[in-house]
Amino acid sequence: MLKFLSIENFALIESLQIDFHPGLTLITGETGSGKSILVDAVALLAGERASQEMVREGFEKARVEGIFALCPDHPARTVLERAGLARGEDEVVIRREISQAGTNKVFINNCISTQGFLAELGPLLADIHGQHDQQQLLQPRTHLEFLDAFGSNQAQLQELAVLFHDCQVVKGQLAAIRASEKERLQKIDTFKYQIEDIEKLALSPGLDQTLETERALLATSEKRCQHAQIGYQVLYEKEDSCLALLANVEKELAQLVNLDAAFTPLSRLAETRYQLEEIAYQLRDYADKIEFSPARLEEVEARLAQIQKAKRKYGASVDEILSYYEQIRKDTEELLRAEEQTEELNREVTRAAEAYLHAARKLSEKRRQDSQALCLEVEKELACLSMDKTKFKVELTNSEALASEKGIDEAEFLISANLGEAPKPLAKIASGGEISRIILALKSVMTLETYPKTLVFDEIDAGIGGRVASNVGEKLAALARGHQVFCVTHLPQIALQADQHYFLAKREQRNRTVIEIRCLRDEERVEELARMLAGESVTASTERHARELLKAAKKARQQG
Repeated sequence: MLKFLSIENFALIESLQIDFHPGLTLITGETGSGKSILVDAVALLAGERASQEMVREGFEKARVEGIFALCPDHPARTVLERAGLARGEDEVVIRREISQAGTNKVFINNCISTQGFLAELGPLLADIHGQHDQQQLLQPRTHLEFLDAFGSNQAQLQELAVLFHDCQVVKGQLAAIRASEKERLQKIDTFKYQIEDIEKLALSPGLDQTLETERALLATSEKRCQHAQIGYQVLYEKEDSCLALLANVEKELAQLVNLDAAFTPLSRLAETRYQLEEIAYQLRDYADKIEFSPARLEEVEARLAQIQKAKRKYGASVDEILSYYEQIRKDTEELLRAEEQTEELNREVTRAAEAYLHAARKLSEKRRQDSQALCLEVEKELACLSMDKTKFKVELTNSEALASEKGIDEAEFLISANLGEAPKPLAKIASGGEISRIILALKSVMTLETYPKTLVFDEIDAGIGGRVASNVGEKLAALARGHQVFCVTHLPQIALQADQHYFLAKREQRNRTVIEIRCLRDEERVEELARMLAGESVTASTERHARELLKAAKKARQQG
């Protein structure tokens, strides 16, 4: 149940905070006053996608926040706990922030979340029925969804989707193997040539880098030897080498120590001499080991040229070539095993198709039973909405040619609104008022949750009036005994059934249009009902009639 709604800078709403209660909440106001904006706000909390156009002009972002109460066995608790968003209380706080820059955010219990997760959680909290649903109901492709919702077939549909996917995967593998024999043999020949070509190179991981390093050393042998020898001579071999000069320095320092025992750098100088000697010996040994081999350099150059040629064909590096080599070896083995695999996949396709069709036929039979029950329930609800002569039928067609994740069935709703007429497609013969009542009837029989839920109806009264409107109001009031129901309406026959009645209006403020909403009490409610009954020409008689209608409706609800 939605306990609290807070809105800022959303469409024409600058700032709005509303406390809600259980039962039937009606929202009325002049045409164009923005009543559907509230429905859009609640729809956002239920997981609908946001758009930049929702942000009030002149502001950077809009905010919609709601608090939903959760009963102890509410399924939303499980979803929240699984996501680590439960906070151990009997409510959940949802906040949407919509930015002009397009950086929209979702917060659940003050933790950042995703629109995808909210789309999973939201329908457990609120069920939004707007004018869009009427268009959906006129599309036969949605009728199977209605039927499955009525029959609670979600588990069977999930199982069927997995089986269908498995079957498609195996069929895809079989189709790939059944490529033309000519193409298969051509691939085998190509792969065999490439395998032999790569094997001739006798590659190993990182070989190109190793050879590049060796080539660089071979190409610089003379210079490296020259630098090493000069370094050795300067350090050690020449008469005026660094070490010879250092020996002279040591002699002078030894004399200085004899004259001043407090002077101590002599030991550090000896360490330096040892280090320089070690470096000199390393330079000598390095020069002695340098290999001058033009033949080896030519061999390395030729090897690198071969590898470079292979890189242009098989990969940007030796490692990539080796990876490609392993892949084409596996591909070749698979192509050679194609015949054996084809037989096995044929058996797998048969098994997968049989498993899918078994589940699909089982669901098809369940749908047939569900359709009979749905027709009885909908006709019962329509009778309460002054459509007692209406016959409602679900036309089910099943064929293996229709196989999909949803099974092998198609469904279409048919109605006969007049006695003696054969049922015809809903989209062809239903009027706007009939569609509204059929929607309400379907909602009544499909809202089968055992936990309280928020149901929102926008313009459910389209195309109806008089006694039919009264019946719709009574049906909404009955629905509100087990759920919290919101309804935007223009009809007094519906509005007088409200447990809470909100009036929404536009006004100008600082040269801007803003929307304000207030809860009507006592005489205010009488005045609004009188306005809805008589339009602008409200008289004392109209107000008296509105008061009597309110009194009668209240009495009827108490007796019900």
